[in-house]
Amino acid sequence: MSPTLVNPAVADARAALLDLGGRESAAIAAAIEGLPSIPAFQVMATASQAARPQWAGLVDDLFERPLLKQAKAGLRNALMSTLTGDTLYRNVFFSFADAVILWHYGYTQERTGSRRLDTAYRAMRRLLAGAEDFMDTPLPAEPDVAYFHRLRRVKLTRDNAYPMLRRAGRLLGTVEADVTQEKLHAVRGSILTSYVTFSAQVIAMARAVRAERDAIDRDDVLNGLQAITTLLQTPPKALPA
Repeated sequence: MSPTLVNPAVADARAALLDLGGRESAAIAAAIEGLPSIPAFQVMATASQAARPQWAGLVDDLFERPLLKQAKAGLRNALMSTLTGDTLYRNVFFSFADAVILWHYGYTQERTGSRRLDTAYRAMRRLLAGAEDFMDTPLPAEPDVAYFHRLRRVKLTRDNAYPMLRRAGRLLGTVEADVTQEKLHAVRGSILTSYVTFSAQVIAMARAVRAERDAIDRDDVLNGLQAITTLLQTPPKALPA
């Protein structure tokens, strides 16, 4: 994409990400800016502007599966998380599930069917277990409640990790606004941008837990962003069974 053709807001958001993330974040910036060339992403961006049932369908069956049930039991709501000092709360994790469901819809426009939920569920488990290597990661045993107790305590404040995550979200928001032509909300952002940013956060935190670290760092954030942008670029049928 030629710099002369880039929306100034996109260029400013990219510069802010690169200023903080350095050369290592250039590939992530390029991946985010390339998303509008994917027809499925255009569907995701448009669909996320509508009421949730328009694209999600009924997902109660997904939330009855072990991973989501354990997450619900092991994570607190936003208010309690704030009071107890936890850094991951329930709705953030469920936004990760929503992002994967929206990804599947973007490629297939399917709103019902167990195979659709099987694919979304498999993608979530792979992303938590493998981050940047999720396509090649064997499906692990499903996490228990104790896993989510560890996950919710992972800190976000080390190595400028969280500010870099937010700047990547700002870039995605400006790129998405170019697609939808909707005015970008300076604070709230969009549903799709929130889902993707929260997903990268969850994946980064899961990576830190695997490494037995108590905080995410820049590498975790970069790998979380790489994982979720790679998913957005990948048709569901390409996900290993």
